[in-house]
Amino acid sequence: MHTGRVGRDTKEPWQPAYRLDITEVKSVLRAARAMLPNVVKKKEDLRIAITYLDGRITGNEAIAMFNHEARVGRRRGKIRNVNLPFTRQEGLRLSQLENARKGRAAYAVNVSPSVQRQIRADHREGRLGHIKLSRKYGYSLSVIRRALGKR
Repeated sequence: MHTGRVGRDTKEPWQPAYRLDITEVKSVLRAARAMLPNVVKKKEDLRIAITYLDGRITGNEAIAMFNHEARVGRRRGKIRNVNLPFTRQEGLRLSQLENARKGRAAYAVNVSPSVQRQIRADHREGRLGHIKLSRKYGYSLSVIRRALGKR
C-alpha cells in the first residue's frame, strides 16, 4: 500500500489530501478495518465497503446504502441506478462460469487444418495480429488463439 501524490486545491487555504492506492481485495479489507476506528467522515462508507467485500450484502444493497447516504447529505456523489443482485463472491463465481463457458465454446468451433495453416502463415509472414486475423477469417479471438497455438 502506498499513498499517491499530495496535490494542492485551487482554493486557498488548501488542505493536504492523500489517496491510497490498494489493489488487492484482502489489502483493501485489512486497511479499511484498520482505519475504521480512526475515521469520522468516511466511517459509514468504510462500513458499507467492508460489509460488501465480506460477502454479507449484495451490490444492490451496497449501492442503496451509498445512495441513502448521498440523499440525506452525509456524502456527496451521484445517485447510482445499477443492477448488481449478487454478493461479490457470487458475482465472481458467475463470471468464472461464464468465462469457462466461452472457453468451451471456442473449442467447439472446428477449424480445418488448411485454414489453421493459413491463419498461422498470415500471422507469421503477414504480421497480422489476433484482431485482424479474427476479422479476416470470421472467428472469435479465442478460436484464433487456439489455431495459432496448434502446430
